[in-house]
Amino acid sequence: MRLFIWLACLSYLLTGVGHIIIGSVLEPMIAHYDLSYSDGGQLIMNQFLGFLVGVLFAPFILKTMGRRTTIVLSFFLFTVAQVALFMLVPWPMLLSIVPLGGAGLGITETVIAGLIIGKLKEKKASVMMLTEVFFGIGALLLPIISAILIAGGEWNSLFAFVGMVTLITFVLWMFLRFGEHDETLMAKEKIKTKKADHKRYPKPSLPMLCIGAFFFFLYVGTEMTFPNYLPSILSMSSELSPSTLALSITVFWGAMTIGRMVMTFIIGRFGFTKLFAICCTGQFITLGLFALSPNVTISFIVIFFVGLTMGGIFSLGLLLINEATPGLEDRTSSLLIAMGGLGGALLPRLTGSLLDLYPVQVTLWVLFGFAGCMFALMALLFLLRKRVLVFNQKSDMSRGH
Repeated sequence: MRLFIWLACLSYLLTGVGHIIIGSVLEPMIAHYDLSYSDGGQLIMNQFLGFLVGVLFAPFILKTMGRRTTIVLSFFLFTVAQVALFMLVPWPMLLSIVPLGGAGLGITETVIAGLIIGKLKEKKASVMMLTEVFFGIGALLLPIISAILIAGGEWNSLFAFVGMVTLITFVLWMFLRFGEHDETLMAKEKIKTKKADHKRYPKPSLPMLCIGAFFFFLYVGTEMTFPNYLPSILSMSSELSPSTLALSITVFWGAMTIGRMVMTFIIGRFGFTKLFAICCTGQFITLGLFALSPNVTISFIVIFFVGLTMGGIFSLGLLLINEATPGLEDRTSSLLIAMGGLGGALLPRLTGSLLDLYPVQVTLWVLFGFAGCMFALMALLFLLRKRVLVFNQKSDMSRGH
């Protein structure tokens, strides 16, 4: 089981890398292709549209290929995208190939999350948070590597390095054996029993799911937009070098990783509902402070606290909503991840257009507006979730009688 968990962590580390790899070298990439920020946002959007397709089609691929083959396929797709990025293929071709990498990320994230939530018998919350820690480590280490390569004028070599690590992970998933988990990995998804097939969400849970889906749309969109455009945003208000600007992403993801590591130790003491409220409130406050920041030093300090408060929102949100829909965890997680992927595809494109057309302050206040919407949605989620839990309790009591 330990081997399976650590390989799952390595896979999530690569998904963390994949989500920000384009943003970490966006400045030199735009310069190389002689493009605008809107064009850069289009590339990021295409990757996340691929991510969304991967999330939505992962259950269908599982039914025909099994979990292990599906995971191997996902890393093959991501490797192909890294090769194309490294070779600096023509821009129209790149726009077509990058979604394959996004699809690989979406499949990986969905299948592994489903394995943890649906198949692990113990410590699901701790293991899920641990994979999120490694997601953050990947996103933390990558900008450091990219900053070194940018300074040396070899920024596209970043994609070759990531492609090699992805290829190694591809081989490990193909050939390693995991004891009791091998049967789960090799088996294709079976058609469920009649009773399970007809299990539906109770009507009181539907408003909560809609609010939760929109929350994840905004959260993942903001989580991807903010770090991807940090170097570009700071470059418009400072004279920092490109390699130093890339380190702003490291500050953000370093804080994200620290926040997640701390939460693995305190989640049992405080509970995920309180931590979720604290994180959403902190995100709202810190993004407002970032918009008001008077200089680069203050901006870097605030970036750290933005990452610290945003670190646990994704996993805590999954736990919060899944608890109110027992027996439907896989379906609920897929819905939330898919809506997150859609937000990750659309909001970076919007942000790139804002940076092209308006002063940078407009973009900062739009990001703060997203945080304000999430704060309001959080309050609605708590209210609706309470109603659903009461309904579930009454339903259980009526069945008991």
